[in-house]
Amino acid sequence: MRGSALKTIVAVLLVAALSFSGCRTSSPPPPQSDARSPRIVSFSPALTDILYDMGLGDHVVGVTSYCLPPPGSDPPVVGDRTRVSAEAILAVRPDVVLIQQNPDDFGALKTIAPNIRIEHVRIETLADIAATIERIGKITAAEQLGKVYREDFDRRCEAVRLRVSGLNRPKVLFVFGYERPGTSGKGTFLDEMIQLAGGVNAPTAHGYTRYPTLNRENILAMEPDVLICQVASGSEQKAIEYFQTFRDLPAIKNDRLFVVTDRRWTIPSMRSAEFAEKLAEMIHPSVREARSD
Repeated sequence: MRGSALKTIVAVLLVAALSFSGCRTSSPPPPQSDARSPRIVSFSPALTDILYDMGLGDHVVGVTSYCLPPPGSDPPVVGDRTRVSAEAILAVRPDVVLIQQNPDDFGALKTIAPNIRIEHVRIETLADIAATIERIGKITAAEQLGKVYREDFDRRCEAVRLRVSGLNRPKVLFVFGYERPGTSGKGTFLDEMIQLAGGVNAPTAHGYTRYPTLNRENILAMEPDVLICQVASGSEQKAIEYFQTFRDLPAIKNDRLFVVTDRRWTIPSMRSAEFAEKLAEMIHPSVREARSD
């Protein structure tokens, strides 16, 4: 791949976001008394993103160390997926705890404070994202807001589908990391995003489901026409150099390697519609060119 082309790709696509190592660990400060009711602990980066993107961040009184609240917002960190501290959660006095993980992880909390609602949310597909937007509206007594944002999300997804209607569907491989990267197969929102954006998800076409790990032979067998690699900020050049060794891949032969650093590519939220738009432009140069006109 030509050096100038690589620099252009990276310059266009890298998003100045928090890297994978940007997790916060701290003891929760005293809870703010001015939070709106219901007071919410969000135990999921996806749910945290949706709350803030809906303008409901003033309900949030606690998050996990993996969440990415917007600049200027600093809710207490009360745990993570592997560390559920009833004490830390109780310290921020929530009315509701929003979770994606196994509700059994919160058994101690339910025993100590049965009045706190544990709301389990499933987010695996684009339809799940839409349903979650509306559900959060109901939980926060902002039902109409939830409907409006759900309609907007559905509208944006449909607009992407229409933009690529009738175009050829190249094979696309989206990986997390390099050397032994993870990817998304059938039954995931990223699989649906690639289809929505006018591509064929290579892992799904090869029978993969959920989130498998790939080796070099797997990648070569898929022969992707477009390869998108998500890495932590600062690892872009290493990823490019690694995938350049796959000289026979159609994606490498035709300069169709893209590197992205924004963690939210792999967090199912309202922003998934925006990332589907970007995917469409990566997969179909004609779509990108039409947008720039």
